[in-house]
Amino acid sequence: MTPSTDQLPSNSDNVIQAADEFAQRHLVPNAAQWGRGLFDRKALFEPAGDAGLLGLQVPLAWGGMALPFTDTARVLHKLAQIDFSAAMALVNSHNVAAQLAKASPHALAPLYAGNLMRGLTVACTALTEPGAGSDLGQIQTTAIRQGDGWLLNGEKTWVINAAHADAVVVYAQTQTGSGVKGIAAFWVLADSPGFERVAVTTHTALSSMGIGGFRLRNVYCDASHLVYAPGEAFVDIMAAINRARTYVAAMCCGMVFRALHDVRVYGHKRAAFGQPLEQFQGWRWQVAQAATALQAAELMVREACDRIDRGLDVQSAAAQAKLYATSVAQTQLGILLHAMGAEGFLDHYAFLRHLTAAHAASLTDGSTAMLLERVSHDLRFKPDAG
Repeated sequence: MTPSTDQLPSNSDNVIQAADEFAQRHLVPNAAQWGRGLFDRKALFEPAGDAGLLGLQVPLAWGGMALPFTDTARVLHKLAQIDFSAAMALVNSHNVAAQLAKASPHALAPLYAGNLMRGLTVACTALTEPGAGSDLGQIQTTAIRQGDGWLLNGEKTWVINAAHADAVVVYAQTQTGSGVKGIAAFWVLADSPGFERVAVTTHTALSSMGIGGFRLRNVYCDASHLVYAPGEAFVDIMAAINRARTYVAAMCCGMVFRALHDVRVYGHKRAAFGQPLEQFQGWRWQVAQAATALQAAELMVREACDRIDRGLDVQSAAAQAKLYATSVAQTQLGILLHAMGAEGFLDHYAFLRHLTAAHAASLTDGSTAMLLERVSHDLRFKPDAG
């Protein structure tokens, strides 16, 4: 199953080039119609698999690229410049391939990792429930022992890729009252008896993200479909959330980067009162403010990526990067749209999709209030800190 070396990028720059080519060939022509709700999963996942973008952090032994997290964030920065929602859909399915290779190398990875990386199978991770969001200890979906396997019951919602996933990593409580210690993770196929999709209607700009939910009614999981046992799942969840907060921040930077590029090009060619827009001081200052904010956000993302690659604690760095980058995107995308004028409403540009995505980004993997609490916890005065 291991690919020959000529199938793998020789360095990170080649990976970024592949991401750019994929974005130009498959995202640019489709993003506008996907943003109107006309999403076609085959136009996204299989081409991404062909480009190698669904195996970025999957080990070489499984046909992946085993890239450092920093390069994965760079790829997502590139893709989000065109369509944040599509990039989120891809990375969530990619994450499951990497998860199976790590957690179930003998049972699940041999059966599913290859098709996940080729985009033939789409997967997602299900944490959020109608009554439980960021407070994972409140998960109500249950997993009860049934012979050698488990019976799952419950409901999940606001799950990326749920609308078109073939399989789901479901987090469920195995022991009532045990909190996060009782949470386990299970591989559930969408065609399992008792699995029912539940539609979640969102703005069409998010359609390629495939947000949805599902109900589990006595869904049986064989013992081999246990991804993480109770006590192990929560550690995996927290590491995954910190990575997600960081790459979401990188993707917000990607959206602002693209908007800034489009505005600068437009300001150079568009004339008003006999001179290009870029000659007006007020217009230039708007652009300069956006560029400065973007630079700061990029530096915060870079620090969080570096900490992840070095195996250091990244909770505060990831929270701060996401807090600041989402705020920059929410604020500066609107300002840059005004700098474009009515031209920015054309389908050729991504301003409206990006504005919707920026607000969605601020709610994924921890709300703003939750992240502020995380940062403030680490800022508490410690008398012996010097």
